[in-house]
Amino acid sequence: MKRILSQLLNLPDVAVESSLEEGSVLILSVRKKTKSAVCPQCGKKSEHLHQNQNYLVKDLPIGDKEVILNVNRRRFKCKTCRKTFNEKLDFVGARKTYTHRYAENIVKQLISSNVSNVAENNGLTDEEVNA
Repeated sequence: MKRILSQLLNLPDVAVESSLEEGSVLILSVRKKTKSAVCPQCGKKSEHLHQNQNYLVKDLPIGDKEVILNVNRRRFKCKTCRKTFNEKLDFVGARKTYTHRYAENIVKQLISSNVSNVAENNGLTDEEVNA
């Protein structure tokens, strides 16, 4: 089942570890498949895991289910420059609570509608859509 959900999710190098259905919401716990990350300071690869940090990210719906990703963003420690850093996740921006493709979908909806309608149809506030 995890493999099928990973394929449905269609995010490169991301695996679904577990799923939880709460009414009309599907929560998928996800992680990157790689065991290392590249240090942004010195460019060296690090496998030295420093910390795990989970946070929730809104993604495109699957069928009639709202999808929330419980992302495990790992923190690594570089043995070369001794700095800690977060792994880079290609599908979500730094400090964002939604995926890039979710944001693109909202923008596409705005082209043929207005802020209030898009907000109402997606369970968002006008301010969230404007951001």
